[in-house]
Amino acid sequence: MEPRWTEIASDLSYAVKNYVGLTKMIVQIANRAQAYGIKPGHEELLIGRIDKSGEPKTRGLESLKGIAERRIGRVIKDFPLWAEWMINIPGIGPVIGGQLINLYYFKSIPVCPKCGADLEDFTCPICKTEAKGQGVLKYRTELRDFPTISSWWHFMGRHVVDGKIPKRRKQKEDEEINPNKWSAVGRKLGYDFKESTNKKGGLYKEYTLKRKQYRQETHPDATKGHRHNMAWNESWKLFLSHFWQVAHILDGLPLTDPWAFAHGGHDQESIIPPYYWNGGDPKGK
Repeated sequence: MEPRWTEIASDLSYAVKNYVGLTKMIVQIANRAQAYGIKPGHEELLIGRIDKSGEPKTRGLESLKGIAERRIGRVIKDFPLWAEWMINIPGIGPVIGGQLINLYYFKSIPVCPKCGADLEDFTCPICKTEAKGQGVLKYRTELRDFPTISSWWHFMGRHVVDGKIPKRRKQKEDEEINPNKWSAVGRKLGYDFKESTNKKGGLYKEYTLKRKQYRQETHPDATKGHRHNMAWNESWKLFLSHFWQVAHILDGLPLTDPWAFAHGGHDQESIIPPYYWNGGDPKGK
Protein backbone atom coordinates (compact mmCIF):
# COMPACT_ATOMS: atom_id res chain seq x y z
CA MET A 1 0.00 0.00 0.00
CA GLU A 2 1.22 3.48 -0.78
CA PRO A 3 2.24 5.49 2.32
CA ARG A 4 -0.38 8.12 1.48
CA TRP A 5 -3.21 5.60 1.71
CA THR A 6 -1.80 4.20 4.93
CA GLU A 7 -1.99 7.68 6.38
CA ILE A 8 -5.55 8.19 5.09
CA ALA A 9 -6.61 4.84 6.56
CA SER A 10 -5.22 5.90 9.94
CA ASP A 11 -6.95 9.29 9.78
CA LEU A 12 -10.28 7.70 8.81
CA SER A 13 -10.12 5.05 11.53
CA TYR A 14 -9.23 7.69 14.12
CA ALA A 15 -12.07 9.99 13.06
CA VAL A 16 -14.64 7.19 12.99
CA LYS A 17 -13.62 5.82 16.40
CA ASN A 18 -13.79 9.30 17.92
CA TYR A 19 -17.33 9.77 16.61
CA VAL A 20 -18.47 6.33 17.79
CA GLY A 21 -16.83 6.84 21.18
CA LEU A 22 -18.51 10.21 21.71
CA THR A 23 -21.88 8.79 20.68
CA LYS A 24 -21.55 5.95 23.21
CA MET A 25 -20.54 8.38 25.95
CA ILE A 26 -23.56 10.61 25.27
CA VAL A 27 -25.90 7.62 25.50
CA GLN A 28 -24.24 6.45 28.71
CA ILE A 29 -24.56 9.90 30.32
CA ALA A 30 -28.23 10.18 29.34
CA ASN A 31 -28.95 6.70 30.72
CA ARG A 32 -27.01 7.45 33.90
CA ALA A 33 -28.91 10.70 34.40
CA GLN A 34 -32.20 8.81 34.12
CA ALA A 35 -31.02 6.12 36.54
CA TYR A 36 -30.02 8.75 39.10
CA GLY A 37 -33.29 10.61 38.70
CA ILE A 38 -31.68 13.71 37.19
CA LYS A 39 -34.35 15.97 35.77
CA PRO A 40 -34.51 15.97 31.93
CA GLY A 41 -32.31 18.70 30.49
CA HIS A 42 -29.95 19.00 33.44
CA GLU A 43 -27.39 16.74 31.79
CA GLU A 44 -27.22 19.21 28.89
CA LEU A 45 -24.36 21.04 30.58
CA LEU A 46 -22.21 18.03 29.74
CA ILE A 47 -23.93 16.58 26.67
CA GLY A 48 -24.97 19.83 25.01
CA ARG A 49 -28.10 20.41 23.00
CA ILE A 50 -28.58 20.88 19.26
CA ASP A 51 -31.36 23.04 17.79
CA LYS A 52 -33.27 22.36 14.56
CA SER A 53 -30.67 24.14 12.43
CA GLY A 54 -27.99 21.76 13.65
CA GLU A 55 -26.20 24.41 15.70
CA PRO A 56 -25.45 23.74 19.38
CA LYS A 57 -27.59 25.71 21.81
CA THR A 58 -25.36 24.59 24.65
CA ARG A 59 -21.88 23.31 23.92
CA GLY A 60 -20.80 19.91 25.17
CA LEU A 61 -20.20 16.42 23.82
CA GLU A 62 -22.78 16.95 21.06
CA SER A 63 -20.67 19.82 19.76
CA LEU A 64 -17.56 17.62 19.80
CA LYS A 65 -19.49 14.88 17.99
CA GLY A 66 -20.34 17.40 15.27
CA ILE A 67 -16.64 18.21 14.93
CA ALA A 68 -15.84 14.49 14.66
CA GLU A 69 -18.50 14.06 11.93
CA ARG A 70 -17.09 16.95 9.92
CA ARG A 71 -13.62 15.47 10.21
CA ILE A 72 -14.89 12.18 8.76
CA GLY A 73 -16.36 14.19 5.89
CA ARG A 74 -13.01 15.88 5.20
CA VAL A 75 -11.15 12.56 5.17
CA ILE A 76 -13.54 10.72 2.80
CA LYS A 77 -14.05 13.59 0.32
CA ASP A 78 -11.13 12.30 -1.78
CA PHE A 79 -12.53 8.76 -2.03
CA PRO A 80 -14.22 8.40 -5.46
CA LEU A 81 -16.71 5.98 -3.88
CA TRP A 82 -17.94 8.83 -1.70
CA ALA A 83 -17.45 11.82 -4.00
CA GLU A 84 -18.91 10.18 -7.12
CA TRP A 85 -21.67 8.06 -5.61
CA MET A 86 -22.54 7.91 -1.91
CA ILE A 87 -22.69 11.67 -1.44
CA ASN A 88 -25.78 11.63 -3.71
CA ILE A 89 -27.69 9.03 -1.67
CA PRO A 90 -30.30 10.31 0.82
CA GLY A 91 -29.60 9.00 4.30
CA ILE A 92 -25.95 8.09 3.63
CA GLY A 93 -24.08 10.87 5.37
CA PRO A 94 -20.38 11.07 6.24
CA VAL A 95 -20.76 8.93 9.37
CA ILE A 96 -22.32 5.92 7.63
CA GLY A 97 -20.25 6.49 4.49
CA GLY A 98 -17.00 6.82 6.43
CA GLN A 99 -17.60 3.64 8.41
CA LEU A 100 -18.48 1.70 5.25
CA ILE A 101 -15.34 2.88 3.45
CA ASN A 102 -13.23 2.08 6.49
CA LEU A 103 -14.66 -1.44 6.76
CA TYR A 104 -14.50 -2.15 3.03
CA TYR A 105 -10.98 -0.99 2.27
CA PHE A 106 -8.91 -1.21 5.43
CA LYS A 107 -8.03 -3.83 8.03
CA SER A 108 -6.10 -2.94 11.19
CA ILE A 109 -3.73 -5.67 12.39
CA PRO A 110 -2.48 -5.40 16.01
CA VAL A 111 1.30 -5.65 16.24
CA CYS A 112 3.72 -6.40 19.06
CA PRO A 113 4.81 -3.20 20.84
CA LYS A 114 8.36 -4.59 21.16
CA CYS A 115 9.31 -6.43 17.95
CA GLY A 116 6.50 -5.40 15.57
CA ALA A 117 5.28 -8.93 14.74
CA ASP A 118 1.58 -9.57 14.21
CA LEU A 119 -0.15 -10.53 17.44
CA GLU A 120 -2.06 -13.77 17.85
CA ASP A 121 -4.73 -13.54 20.58
CA PHE A 122 -2.86 -10.50 21.94
CA THR A 123 0.36 -12.51 22.32
CA CYS A 124 3.45 -12.11 20.12
CA PRO A 125 4.42 -15.43 18.49
CA ILE A 126 8.06 -14.24 18.17
CA CYS A 127 9.07 -12.66 21.49
CA LYS A 128 6.07 -14.01 23.49
CA THR A 129 5.20 -10.52 24.76
CA GLU A 130 1.60 -10.19 25.93
CA ALA A 131 -0.02 -6.99 24.71
CA LYS A 132 -2.76 -7.00 27.33
CA GLY A 133 -2.17 -4.41 30.03
CA GLN A 134 0.40 -2.54 27.94
CA GLY A 135 -1.84 0.40 27.09
CA VAL A 136 -3.05 1.38 23.63
CA LEU A 137 -2.21 -1.18 20.94
CA LYS A 138 -0.26 -0.36 17.82
CA TYR A 139 -1.60 -1.40 14.42
CA ARG A 140 -0.48 -1.79 10.85
CA THR A 141 -2.93 -1.35 7.98
CA GLU A 142 -3.75 -3.82 5.23
CA LEU A 143 -6.14 -3.52 2.32
CA ARG A 144 -9.14 -5.80 2.43
CA ASP A 145 -10.28 -7.83 -0.57
CA PHE A 146 -13.86 -8.87 -1.25
CA PRO A 147 -13.80 -10.79 -4.55
CA THR A 148 -17.56 -11.39 -4.58
CA ILE A 149 -20.72 -9.67 -3.36
CA SER A 150 -21.40 -12.68 -1.15
CA SER A 151 -18.07 -12.28 0.64
CA TRP A 152 -18.94 -8.62 1.34
CA TRP A 153 -22.39 -9.61 2.63
CA HIS A 154 -20.80 -12.24 4.86
CA PHE A 155 -18.32 -9.79 6.37
CA MET A 156 -21.15 -7.33 7.07
CA GLY A 157 -23.05 -10.02 8.97
CA ARG A 158 -25.80 -10.44 6.35
CA HIS A 159 -25.14 -14.03 5.34
CA VAL A 160 -27.61 -16.80 6.15
CA VAL A 161 -27.01 -19.95 8.18
CA ASP A 162 -29.82 -22.52 8.34
CA GLY A 163 -32.24 -19.99 6.90
CA LYS A 164 -31.45 -17.26 9.43
CA ILE A 165 -28.99 -14.41 9.89
CA PRO A 166 -26.56 -15.64 12.58
CA LYS A 167 -26.29 -13.97 15.96
CA ARG A 168 -23.15 -13.41 18.00
CA ARG A 169 -22.33 -16.46 20.10
CA LYS A 170 -19.59 -17.08 22.61
CA GLN A 171 -17.05 -19.89 22.34
CA LYS A 172 -18.33 -21.20 19.01
CA GLU A 173 -15.81 -22.85 16.73
CA ASP A 174 -18.17 -23.13 13.76
CA GLU A 175 -16.71 -20.81 11.11
CA GLU A 176 -20.15 -19.80 9.85
CA ILE A 177 -21.27 -18.36 13.19
CA ASN A 178 -17.93 -17.39 14.74
CA PRO A 179 -18.32 -13.66 15.52
CA ASN A 180 -14.72 -13.12 14.41
CA LYS A 181 -15.73 -14.02 10.87
CA TRP A 182 -18.06 -11.06 10.44
CA SER A 183 -18.13 -7.47 11.64
CA ALA A 184 -20.38 -6.44 14.52
CA VAL A 185 -19.87 -2.83 13.39
CA GLY A 186 -21.02 -3.80 9.90
CA ARG A 187 -24.10 -5.51 11.35
CA LYS A 188 -25.01 -2.35 13.28
CA LEU A 189 -24.59 -0.17 10.19
CA GLY A 190 -27.53 -2.01 8.68
CA TYR A 191 -29.77 -0.64 11.42
CA ASP A 192 -28.29 2.84 11.02
CA PHE A 193 -29.01 2.62 7.29
CA LYS A 194 -32.62 1.65 7.99
CA GLU A 195 -33.23 4.52 10.40
CA SER A 196 -31.53 7.17 8.30
CA THR A 197 -32.95 6.09 4.94
CA ASN A 198 -36.43 5.78 6.41
CA LYS A 199 -36.24 9.45 7.48
CA LYS A 200 -34.61 10.82 4.32
CA GLY A 201 -36.52 8.79 1.72
CA GLY A 202 -35.14 8.07 -1.74
CA LEU A 203 -34.88 5.07 -4.01
CA TYR A 204 -33.77 2.61 -1.35
CA LYS A 205 -36.81 3.46 0.77
CA GLU A 206 -39.02 3.07 -2.33
CA TYR A 207 -37.50 -0.36 -2.88
CA THR A 208 -38.20 -1.26 0.75
CA LEU A 209 -41.85 -0.31 0.42
CA LYS A 210 -42.15 -2.52 -2.68
CA ARG A 211 -40.58 -5.42 -0.79
CA LYS A 212 -43.04 -4.93 2.07
CA GLN A 213 -45.93 -5.35 -0.36
CA TYR A 214 -44.24 -8.40 -1.86
CA ARG A 215 -43.72 -9.97 1.59
CA GLN A 216 -47.39 -9.49 2.39
CA GLU A 217 -48.06 -11.88 -0.49
CA THR A 218 -45.29 -14.39 0.28
CA HIS A 219 -45.63 -14.30 4.10
CA PRO A 220 -49.26 -13.42 4.87
CA ASP A 221 -49.10 -15.09 8.29
CA ALA A 222 -45.98 -13.22 9.41
CA THR A 223 -46.30 -10.26 11.76
CA LYS A 224 -46.15 -6.74 10.40
CA GLY A 225 -42.86 -6.19 12.22
CA HIS A 226 -41.36 -9.36 10.73
CA ARG A 227 -42.28 -8.32 7.20
CA HIS A 228 -40.93 -4.84 7.93
CA ASN A 229 -37.55 -6.26 8.99
CA MET A 230 -37.45 -8.62 6.02
CA ALA A 231 -37.98 -5.74 3.61
CA TRP A 232 -35.33 -3.53 5.21
CA ASN A 233 -32.83 -6.39 5.27
CA GLU A 234 -33.39 -6.91 1.54
CA SER A 235 -32.95 -3.17 0.94
CA TRP A 236 -29.71 -3.12 2.94
CA LYS A 237 -28.35 -6.12 1.03
CA LEU A 238 -29.27 -4.40 -2.23
CA PHE A 239 -27.36 -1.30 -1.13
CA LEU A 240 -24.34 -3.40 -0.12
CA SER A 241 -24.35 -5.11 -3.53
CA HIS A 242 -24.50 -1.69 -5.20
CA PHE A 243 -21.67 -0.51 -2.95
CA TRP A 244 -19.53 -3.47 -4.04
CA GLN A 245 -20.34 -2.97 -7.73
CA VAL A 246 -19.54 0.76 -7.75
CA ALA A 247 -16.35 0.18 -5.74
CA HIS A 248 -15.18 -2.45 -8.23
CA ILE A 249 -15.99 -0.20 -11.17
CA LEU A 250 -14.10 2.74 -9.69
CA ASP A 251 -11.16 0.55 -8.64
CA GLY A 252 -10.95 -1.13 -12.05
CA LEU A 253 -11.71 -4.58 -10.68
CA PRO A 254 -13.78 -7.32 -12.38
CA LEU A 255 -17.51 -7.57 -11.66
CA THR A 256 -19.36 -10.76 -10.80
CA ASP A 257 -23.08 -11.37 -10.40
CA PRO A 258 -24.57 -12.27 -7.01
CA TRP A 259 -24.74 -16.03 -6.38
CA ALA A 260 -28.53 -16.11 -6.91
CA PHE A 261 -28.08 -14.85 -10.46
CA ALA A 262 -24.81 -16.61 -11.31
CA HIS A 263 -25.79 -20.04 -9.92
CA GLY A 264 -29.31 -19.87 -8.50
CA GLY A 265 -31.21 -19.56 -11.76
CA HIS A 266 -32.57 -16.05 -11.20
CA ASP A 267 -33.38 -14.00 -14.29
CA GLN A 268 -30.47 -11.73 -15.29
CA GLU A 269 -32.95 -9.08 -16.40
CA SER A 270 -34.16 -8.70 -12.82
CA ILE A 271 -30.74 -7.45 -11.65
CA ILE A 272 -31.13 -3.90 -10.30
CA PRO A 273 -28.22 -1.61 -11.30
CA PRO A 274 -26.80 0.72 -8.63
CA TYR A 275 -29.14 3.58 -7.75
CA TYR A 276 -27.73 7.12 -8.05
CA TRP A 277 -24.86 5.91 -10.20
CA ASN A 278 -25.62 5.21 -13.89
CA GLY A 279 -23.42 7.67 -15.79
CA GLY A 280 -23.71 10.38 -13.19
CA ASP A 281 -27.53 10.46 -13.19
CA PRO A 282 -28.37 11.22 -9.53
CA LYS A 283 -31.46 9.01 -9.71
CA GLY A 284 -29.65 6.02 -11.16
CA LYS A 285 -32.02 5.83 -14.10
